[in-house]
Amino acid sequence: MDSKTIRAQFIEFFQNKGHTFVPSAPVLPLGDQTLLFTNAGMNQFKDIFLGTGTRPYRRAVNSQKCIRVSGKHNDLEEVGKDTYHHTFFEMLGNWSFGDYYKKEAIVWAWELLTGVWQLPKDKLYATVYKTDAESAEIWRTQTDIAPEHIGFFGEKENFWEMGETGPCGPCSEIHIDLGPERCDKQAVPGHVCAVNSGCARYIELWNLVFIQYDRSASGELRELPRKHVDTGMGFERLCAVLQNVPSNYDTDIFVPLIQAVAKISGAPYQPGPEGMPHRVIADHLRLLSFAIADGVLPSNDGRGYVLRRVLRRAARYGRQLGLREPFLCRLVGVLADTLGHIFPEIKDKCGYVEKILQAEEQAFNKTLDRGLALFAGIAAGAQAAGQKTIAGAEVFKLYDTYGFPVDLTGVLAEEQGLSVDLPGFTQEMQKQRDKARAAGLGARGGVGGEIVLEADDAEAKQAMARHHTATHLLHAALQKTLGRHATQAGSMVSPEKLRFDFNHFQALTAAEKQQVEELVNAEIKKNSSLSVKEMPIQEAKASGALALFGEKYGEIVRVVSIGDFSREFCAGRHVANTGDIQAFKLVSESALSTGVRRIEAVAGGAVAVYYQKEFAGLNGELSKLGLPEIKYDSATGPGELDAQLKSGYQQIEQKKEQLKNAQKALEKQKLQEALAKLGEYAAQQKESKGIPVIAVNIGAASRDIAGAVADSLKNRLGEGVVVVGAVDADKAILLVLVTPKYQTAELNAGKIIQKIAPLVAGRGGGRPDAAQAGGKNIQGIPAALQAAVDF
Repeated sequence: MDSKTIRAQFIEFFQNKGHTFVPSAPVLPLGDQTLLFTNAGMNQFKDIFLGTGTRPYRRAVNSQKCIRVSGKHNDLEEVGKDTYHHTFFEMLGNWSFGDYYKKEAIVWAWELLTGVWQLPKDKLYATVYKTDAESAEIWRTQTDIAPEHIGFFGEKENFWEMGETGPCGPCSEIHIDLGPERCDKQAVPGHVCAVNSGCARYIELWNLVFIQYDRSASGELRELPRKHVDTGMGFERLCAVLQNVPSNYDTDIFVPLIQAVAKISGAPYQPGPEGMPHRVIADHLRLLSFAIADGVLPSNDGRGYVLRRVLRRAARYGRQLGLREPFLCRLVGVLADTLGHIFPEIKDKCGYVEKILQAEEQAFNKTLDRGLALFAGIAAGAQAAGQKTIAGAEVFKLYDTYGFPVDLTGVLAEEQGLSVDLPGFTQEMQKQRDKARAAGLGARGGVGGEIVLEADDAEAKQAMARHHTATHLLHAALQKTLGRHATQAGSMVSPEKLRFDFNHFQALTAAEKQQVEELVNAEIKKNSSLSVKEMPIQEAKASGALALFGEKYGEIVRVVSIGDFSREFCAGRHVANTGDIQAFKLVSESALSTGVRRIEAVAGGAVAVYYQKEFAGLNGELSKLGLPEIKYDSATGPGELDAQLKSGYQQIEQKKEQLKNAQKALEKQKLQEALAKLGEYAAQQKESKGIPVIAVNIGAASRDIAGAVADSLKNRLGEGVVVVGAVDADKAILLVLVTPKYQTAELNAGKIIQKIAPLVAGRGGGRPDAAQAGGKNIQGIPAALQAAVDF
């Protein structure tokens, strides 16, 4: 039975029993700051259990995308070592919100496992909480499970709690016996295979949680007025059982990915330790792809750093397979083909995910080889010194300089029989934080919604409405130009301007910016009426309306539509017709963070203000260069105004180029005139204490001309000392050259320049063979030249 069928049968089974199918929530938790990532199917229903939210249905079923890489649910280090740990997995679940309870949950679970999927009843076991006689009785009387296969366990195994306080209750788990050959603790003295004994022979399939209590801060359990059912079943583990394969990685969920890794690397997959790189890459790719598709981007803090750690861990395992160029990006298409039917976002954003992964891999690859080489040296040094631990300072250096997450260094160390000094690493991290804090550098915040500033008067409010509606048009234009991945990451609307942050992996080209601007202005010109309607959230989503990622919405939402061009969830103030916006101008586009770009733009009267400033700046530059100014006409359209600005700045560049060329010609002429006087200058050669000296004042000349004259005189002189004085922009220049024959500790170019520079009210320095000085006193040049001869 293929995984697609297994998932569909689970969903259909509960739909036939009155459950509403609820799509998976994003792996970025919506409105829940207590979680880094969605880690269970119940996360999106947490408000119901807490009594703060409701739904229009009382029974639900879904397959939820889950990530577990932090806190008590952190499987990162185990991935690839065994057959069943994953950082990303699907959780199948069914829920009752104050509707059915224990009897139905237990009976239906048994019916699906043994009736639909026909798992052998003699291999199935049920566990219940030690005081939950009710559940045990239901198992005994309402199913045909063997009575001796029902077991009682304590809080650790069979009591579920959301947190230290709040909803909680007993649970009943269903386990399966995979046979004695699957035990992975046969070599452990005294081990006896049994349910909850910790070996791989008996594995948990399904957990049925019965939420019936509310735990107070004092620890007291109080009965809830409404009781709920929350079940969860690991999809990958279920598929391994139903497909009768020894490992989750042998199911059709993972096989296409592992085969693709083998193909691009040329390294065949093997199920033992040799296949660990394949398994790690396949697992990590799933986490990275779905997290990026759901709006999380690699960065240096929070969720983004988790992605960066996972990617760099995968990249390092890729090195073990000989993969030195970006390769994760080449696997995303395989994942989209495998799971795009149930999670369409991975297919819709496939190209976007590929580009983010490629950019991140390329950045890390630049330092990976150097970091690996550095680690090899650190490890060799530790081993040579008889040490078993890599110092925290060295671990921090790898992290800070080469981007090695500490857990990656731990993997490398483990392979060398070493450990890492985590407390020492933590101390180094704290030192860096303290330095940053002392320097006034705080943690970087993310962009995660909309900022709409307050406005007092009617005109300001209307200006804000123009900018707000313009952001909707801009959002739609970006998606039509760049692709559906270009979703809003944040925005700010004020009377003066708008700011719009969006997901994209590279700077927009000039053509793309022009197309975006033209699309928005075309919609403004159409003068389309805005449609504002309230509707159920599912109807709004089905209509294609865009929701702000990360925002939590109620069951009834407000949708703002602009013809067929734009449709978004929005509760803000807008204009009545797009023509009210009048005009739109894209002012700037820049990088905000990895994978996030920022556009600033203006609309309505703010467009005229923008162009007034632009023309004022342009005309100031034109005036400085003696060029005629270009008059700003507010009646002229943005396209023609842009052309006028472009033309004006082209004139400036042309004029500057002309002046530059004229200056070059003048310099060339002055150089020729100066070199023409070399004979005259050379005739001033003297001898002072047997040393040939030429000391001349060449008058007005640039530093380059003075240098050319000095070099030419040195060549004519052969051996000796050359001193040249000149005036450039009312500043005195002194150059001294001393040939090797006459250089001593007491007599060299540097010593001479130090002696004579004060005479021009300046300072200087240089090498024994060449030195220079500049000063304010041009009248002191003759005295400086004579002082050089005397010295």
